[in-house]
Amino acid sequence: MLIVKVAVAAFILSTFSHAQAENLTKDKSFMLGAYYYAWYEAPKNENDIGWMKKALRGRLKPVQLPKLGVYDSRDPKVIKGHIKQSKHAGIDFWSVSWWGKNRQDETFKDHILKHPDADKLKYAVLYESTGRLGSMRSPSYKNLVPDFDYFNEQYFNHPNYLKVDGKPVVFIYLTRVYFRRDDGKKALKSLRIKYPNLYIVGDDVFGPNYPASAASQWNAITAYDVYGQSTKITGGTKAGIERLKNNYSKAKIKANKAGAGFVPAIAPGYNDRAVRKGNPGRSRFFDDVKGSKEGDLFRSMIKDVAMPLADPKAKNMIMVTSFNEWYEDTQIEPTSGKAKLPVSKDDSKSGNFFTEDNLYHDYGSFYLDILRSEFGQ
Repeated sequence: MLIVKVAVAAFILSTFSHAQAENLTKDKSFMLGAYYYAWYEAPKNENDIGWMKKALRGRLKPVQLPKLGVYDSRDPKVIKGHIKQSKHAGIDFWSVSWWGKNRQDETFKDHILKHPDADKLKYAVLYESTGRLGSMRSPSYKNLVPDFDYFNEQYFNHPNYLKVDGKPVVFIYLTRVYFRRDDGKKALKSLRIKYPNLYIVGDDVFGPNYPASAASQWNAITAYDVYGQSTKITGGTKAGIERLKNNYSKAKIKANKAGAGFVPAIAPGYNDRAVRKGNPGRSRFFDDVKGSKEGDLFRSMIKDVAMPLADPKAKNMIMVTSFNEWYEDTQIEPTSGKAKLPVSKDDSKSGNFFTEDNLYHDYGSFYLDILRSEFGQ
């Protein structure tokens, strides 16, 4: 019976048209979130591009810098600008990366949440498992409950903290690695006993073979890594979108059967070659569609994947990977838009190590505008 359901779902998705997707914006009220990073510090001097040296856009010739400059995440003008940009795009909340009681935590707690414009959005914690639970091969769960004690003290009761059905929402990264093993399940059970009133979204989906038993641990499941199960494998192709849609549709069926919701995630592109050397970078348009333009891949993820798979069991929530993860070039945060022509050259010795000859546009507010138009803002 499950095989039949999957086949029917795949058929329905394959016949889903852009026109039907447009109708969904009228029939559904979506909850749009974006992963947000508060780890950026200002450069030492005005001629230094600082942390952008570690990002693809800072290695291009010419560079493509953020519209707000190479900023400090604590700058109130930057926080104000990011909130304004998010509101323009129709983003309802940020899931803010949390690595422990460090500078980023202080930025989130004491600068973002205390900003005069903070009440224009909602906020949730993105619990970074790799930073709090140790290595994937030999994790330790000693930090799990104490970390949630801290969230309960510092975040959950804040008036702008995101709640679903009255429950504080926490996204946990790489649950598919840390919480399918027996010690992980035991630790999660302890957390649930102490804090039964949580809405935990597990980063649990990767690939076509989602284990149905895993979803029951979570209120909802999602996939942070969009790239790894779509364009990394196929390049920027229609086949990559179909692969993602197939993975998500199967996971949604199994999640719902287990009583959990499903949260589709979308991403505009990916290139981490300035910080890691092993992954191929991907452009933000289709390689196999003649005349494809910047943003076509993102639009397709919205219309052909996210909208039809948005789940009422998860409040029709959709996640964007990411608002401002510049190191992996998944950001939708505006660039300066100064360069009129796309760039394929970089500052590597070969002149194309980082770009691999793909074209990168200085896209300005284009991705915010796509979200605004597609979600009917």
